[in-house]
Amino acid sequence: MSETKDIIEKIKGYEKRETELKLDNAELRQLIRALTLVDEKSAVLNSIIESSDDAIISKDLNSIITSWNASATRIFGYLPDEMIGESILKLIPLERHDEEPKILSQLRQGLRVNHFETQRLRKDGTLIHVSLTISPIKDNYGNVVGLSKIARDITDKKLMQQKKDEFVSFVSHELKTPLTSLKSYIQVAAKKTSDEIFLLKALGRAEVQAKKMENMIRDFLNLSRFEEGKISIENAVFDVVNTLDDCIADALVISHKHAINYQGLASCKVNADQEKIAMVITNLISNAQKYSPDGGDITVSCERHHQMVNIKVADKGLGISTENQKLLFQKFHRVETEKTKLIPGFGIGLYLVSTVLTLHGSQIVLKSELGSGSEFSFELPAG
Repeated sequence: MSETKDIIEKIKGYEKRETELKLDNAELRQLIRALTLVDEKSAVLNSIIESSDDAIISKDLNSIITSWNASATRIFGYLPDEMIGESILKLIPLERHDEEPKILSQLRQGLRVNHFETQRLRKDGTLIHVSLTISPIKDNYGNVVGLSKIARDITDKKLMQQKKDEFVSFVSHELKTPLTSLKSYIQVAAKKTSDEIFLLKALGRAEVQAKKMENMIRDFLNLSRFEEGKISIENAVFDVVNTLDDCIADALVISHKHAINYQGLASCKVNADQEKIAMVITNLISNAQKYSPDGGDITVSCERHHQMVNIKVADKGLGISTENQKLLFQKFHRVETEKTKLIPGFGIGLYLVSTVLTLHGSQIVLKSELGSGSEFSFELPAG
């Protein structure tokens, strides 16, 4: 009997162990599933961090960097091995080192720093503008154990804002100058109504100044409309030679220093937006006048090649260097040399020309050599 009892106890022991093993296996499977989920979430998080356009950096409470993503390398120029274990002060200009203790103090309190705009140093020593968002990293007990920083490079944004401010200031000045002259001519003309010769000259100068201001305001408004997507192309068949004649007549009001010669067809129909093409031609002739400060002939031509019409504006002015030709059609770009620094303008005329022609499915072609003048040309479909 005792042997039977022992066997029964052993069987019960085996059954108990089997039950425990089943429970252990179930817990193990749950643990494996949990670990798999953690790994998957970690992989997703790492993928997001590495594919982010922003620099994502973590550091401890002593400002020592503990992680460094791919965009941090792209923005700051340092490889992870060069920065992990280093102080974040390596990226902070000396005159801004006092920012770090202030940031740490705020984060130690569990507070987040949002969109803090400052400057940081790249590996090559250049300064860049960044927007920082810094969050505390907490353990399971709510204690701050580290910091996570997202740095966004806003250098281009800052430069654009600076250019915009300069642009507004420049436009204000450029509009004020012809307006002041216009008022002066009108005031003096009003006092000398008996002197017909002076009156005619004064009114002629007033017209020139008014035309300059009109052109600047037109370009300014067109730029705003293009950027807001409010400009559309309305094609129609018209005689482009008549448009060229009108643009030349308007240009001669602005400057009598230049002879503007027309060469080519007496009549030529094109299919395009007449108002926008007039703006293109006006800008090209105006540029030829401005960048030929010593005068000289300007030649406007119109020729037909099969189903396309070629329009050119050529001058014998200052010419444009190869380096400047690459940037010439960018917004706000101006050729800056000793000879051009006194030439008025705010760098949007050729940008508008290029944009209008692109909308027409065309493009501006430039041939120029420094000191030997410039030739701008484009093509439109024949009407």
